[in-house]
Amino acid sequence: MTSKSVLFIFIAAISVSCSNNDNNIPIINFPPAEQIGFEMPSITEPVFPGNTVSITDFGAVSDGITINTKAFSEAIDALSKKGGGMLIVPKGIWMTGPIVLKSNINLHAAEGALVIFSPDKSLYSLVETVFEGNSTARCISPIYGKDLNNIAITGKGIFDGTGEAWRPVKKEKMTDSQWKALVGSGGVQARMERYGTLHNHISMDRT
Repeated sequence: MTSKSVLFIFIAAISVSCSNNDNNIPIINFPPAEQIGFEMPSITEPVFPGNTVSITDFGAVSDGITINTKAFSEAIDALSKKGGGMLIVPKGIWMTGPIVLKSNINLHAAEGALVIFSPDKSLYSLVETVFEGNSTARCISPIYGKDLNNIAITGKGIFDGTGEAWRPVKKEKMTDSQWKALVGSGGVQARMERYGTLHNHISMDRT
């Protein structure tokens, strides 16, 4: 059996297994590993030491304005020195720059916690990385880690990456009313040519 055949059977099996529950949320029942036709590594759920700290222990302020990057960094450093554990982000609105994880850290956003990554691009330093197969330098990700082991992001809280500050919104992706409302809210409107096609777009970076 060729690799293409195996891939086709795998996709077909997933498609046939899809169904809807009472909330109309698609459910995918993956076939057993032995039926896939190639080896898949087993995933082990991470286990962390019992150490627990809150970002408020390190001066974090939940006002949606204060930049809490330092509090996140100091809390992660403190947990790392103890061998790891859970960093709790309690209920509230927490503005921050990039969060740099370390091994054996469980970043836990409690229910009602909203972590908003600042649109201030000066907070995101350049790091060496690979993008689309090419070695390059790009801004550090909002949640970043390199060569780490045993990490997790858990909880019912929300991490808002403020994507509108990083990626322009295209007019053709919106209705006329949505575009007018967006333009009216501020930003910089421009026309950009990509792949030989002109696009109207707006950047929400108002700094």
